Amino acid sequence: MRKAPALILVLALSTLQLTSASAATKATTVSAAFKTLLNTTSNSLDALEQKYESDIDALDATLAAATKAADATLDQELQAATALYAPQISAANKKAEDAKLIFLANNKLVIKQSLFSSMDKDRVWQYFICPDTTLPAGAGWMEIAKRYCANDNNKPRPGDVSTKTTSKNIIGGEDWQSGDQAEISYENSSKSQILDAIAYGWVVPLNLSLYDSSRLTVKTETTNANDLTLLNGKARTSAQTKRDNAVALATKTREEALADLDDAYENAKTQLEAQETAASLALLAAKRASKDSNFDAAFVIAYKFEYNRQKVGEIADAAWTGEWTFRTIDSIIKVNKLAVTGDSIGKKYSKSAASAFNSAVGNAFTNEPDFRAALKVLTAIYKQTTKTTLKF
Repeated sequence: MRKAPALILVLALSTLQLTSASAATKATTVSAAFKTLLNTTSNSLDALEQKYESDIDALDATLAAATKAADATLDQELQAATALYAPQISAANKKAEDAKLIFLANNKLVIKQSLFSSMDKDRVWQYFICPDTTLPAGAGWMEIAKRYCANDNNKPRPGDVSTKTTSKNIIGGEDWQSGDQAEISYENSSKSQILDAIAYGWVVPLNLSLYDSSRLTVKTETTNANDLTLLNGKARTSAQTKRDNAVALATKTREEALADLDDAYENAKTQLEAQETAASLALLAAKRASKDSNFDAAFVIAYKFEYNRQKVGEIADAAWTGEWTFRTIDSIIKVNKLAVTGDSIGKKYSKSAASAFNSAVGNAFTNEPDFRAALKVLTAIYKQTTKTTLKF
């Protein structure tokens, strides 16, 4: 009969050894599963980062291609505008210059009446080019200075018929007389007084046909050149605007695509980082629960402890913003105490201390969406590995 207690003790020890061995085996299996998850997640983060950078490069390349195409189109349209308008502008300017030379060779007018007596009101003579009084004596009528001229050559000189002045600003010789010849610049040929004088027959061009045709050709071709220059400018401005709009649209498209890319990247990264954190915490929890006979329950307590400890530490380590109230400061002191307690338990872990810490923290963090999202991955892998459903 003495053998019975000894047999019971042997059986109890044997059962304990099997339970511990079973816990150790489960811990090893769980650790291996979450180590695989950690490595896979790390690789996924690297792949995500590479894809993100590759996608940005693709967006940049698309924008660069669109800009290059817009620039090429701009160059083509500028060249087309130049090819279209430059020859026409050049031809119009040449016609105007040639006509101006013809005008200057036929810009002599014959005075039919004494302008001083009959046209004093209109002062037509102020637009005439005076005879060159700088010529030597004996050069004929050109030595006689005329009053009221458009240039400064009407200075009196010895031998002038008259040096009478009608005002302090008008000096010179005799007035214009019928039969005198005067020249006129192209710029003054279109003055209304000159046009009226010719229309009324007070002055007559020596060659009316060439005088009028050349003068009008200069005016017409100058206007043509100006109009063509304006059209050329509009075409070039339109081409530049078209290019800028194309680049702006491509830039906006890139910015919108980048915003979508950033959102998708940040969401995926957040999920993977949460998964990475969960895997790391699960590895540590498996290590802490490995010696417990009820590995599943111990794992749950250890995992929640590590998660709570991490979140409390994040708050405790946050920088002071200067906006804390006394109530906030009191809460922060409590948080700091919890953080210190958590660190102390982490250094010398026990399931009971961890459970007490979890109770002190409550569900402040474990009710958050981030925890719940990571928990789905955690429990799924745990069940797949151990055929056990964890209860949090």
